[in-house]
Amino acid sequence: MELQSKVSRSHGGYTQKSAGLYPGFCSSDFDVCITELVDGMVNVLHAEEYPRSDFNEMIKTTVNLLDKYDIRFDNSCRIFVDAANPSFISTLKQAVNEDSDYVKQIAYYKKNFPSVYDLQFLQQNMFVIPVPFSKEHKALLAHCKELLEYQNGMVAIHPKFTKLITSLRTAVEKGDGSLDKEATSFDDCFDSFRLSLMFWH
Repeated sequence: MELQSKVSRSHGGYTQKSAGLYPGFCSSDFDVCITELVDGMVNVLHAEEYPRSDFNEMIKTTVNLLDKYDIRFDNSCRIFVDAANPSFISTLKQAVNEDSDYVKQIAYYKKNFPSVYDLQFLQQNMFVIPVPFSKEHKALLAHCKELLEYQNGMVAIHPKFTKLITSLRTAVEKGDGSLDKEATSFDDCFDSFRLSLMFWH
């Protein structure tokens, strides 16, 4: 995947931010990517891999990162999490004072707003957004490619984020539009990056 050699610069003031969380725990890594939008450029603020992380420890780490980067719903910031981790999503929602019964909430939206319900609708109404990764992964990859390659690239990544840069440089797309995870280094890091980019259209 083509990666432009742009270096991220923090705005130093208020910016919209997006956090992508790809929980692994115990059997695999937990990956977090945080991006911000500055003057039409997406800057990577944080891209970290937490090996074989404890559930409660990662909830605490996530909340600390949200505080550090001032990521709040009323700041027009959002958090995107792989929907395959319902217990993590519910616990995180509780930690940020959001309704943890998100399954019931989503069912309500689908029933009452069927013509407009989609992930963008959830972005308008939720802070912690569950993303059905198994369903959306191809669209996430296509969106990631678009941001990286459109007009010579709209994403800036500091050289210190070596794992993310390596994942992007080794990312291989299969013929069906999905990511070849076997060929991609630090693929979970890449997945958290893709989730974080969902907010930027």
